[in-house]
Amino acid sequence: MVTRVKVDTKKLHSIGEAAEICNVSRKTLRFYEELGLLVPDYISPKNGYRYYSDDTVMLIPVLKYYKQMGFHLQEMTGVSNNSDYFFHQRNFLTKLEVLKQEEERIQNCHESVSDWVGLLNEGTIAMENNMNNISLKYIDRDYYFFLEQDFEYDYKKSIINIEWTNYLGASDSEITGPVILSFDDYRAKADGRMKRATVVQKPVRNSKFLLPRQDFGGQMFVCMYHLGNQKLIAGKYALIEEWANRHHYQLGPSCYERYVIDYWSTQDTNKFVTEIMLPVQKITT
Repeated sequence: MVTRVKVDTKKLHSIGEAAEICNVSRKTLRFYEELGLLVPDYISPKNGYRYYSDDTVMLIPVLKYYKQMGFHLQEMTGVSNNSDYFFHQRNFLTKLEVLKQEEERIQNCHESVSDWVGLLNEGTIAMENNMNNISLKYIDRDYYFFLEQDFEYDYKKSIINIEWTNYLGASDSEITGPVILSFDDYRAKADGRMKRATVVQKPVRNSKFLLPRQDFGGQMFVCMYHLGNQKLIAGKYALIEEWANRHHYQLGPSCYERYVIDYWSTQDTNKFVTEIMLPVQKITT
């Protein structure tokens, strides 16, 4: 004969009362039970009603705080039945490392999206104001990932660059900002004789930096926007060369094309915006 222990449920909280006290739903408490995070102190054999003691109810704020700190429910196993505070310490130290990695991932995403928005704004302003004037600007020195490769004047292939993205992906290296192509000889580039180019792009702040980098900037550049299809860009180099001769500047010999709005953003070549950049030095007489 089975002896049943009589439980005074008046000293316990029903599932509805526990849910109301801690401002959670009954569904949440049942889910906690399924995962073994919060076990009722008594389940009525007659109707299946759940009852919780004061101590058990006071575990609910602990679980809620774990959730606030970013713990997934599956990571909370053992919280409710562990009296060793070292258990919490180990949990927190492990979670801190996970959160640090997540923080870096979010920072990288934010930087990349922000830079892309900036490029679209820059390109829109350049296009709407028909900006095609030549200007001098100082570019701060920074370090970029790079890869030298064949160049066939196929701009789409060079900008949506599968070889480049595979190269970056093989080492989990992330980039941000515009694609930039570097050419050793601006005259050869303008004349259609260039056979090689180096793609360069800026690493995100939390990149692993496993790939070699090269510096870019740290000097004056003469710059000019080209609006529209990049295949018609050659004439801009002649304008820049004429300007440099008139103002007594020595160009290049290298040049850079910085793709502000390109195939990454639109397939309408009439809306493309490219910044031509040539390093310059003043000729002293």
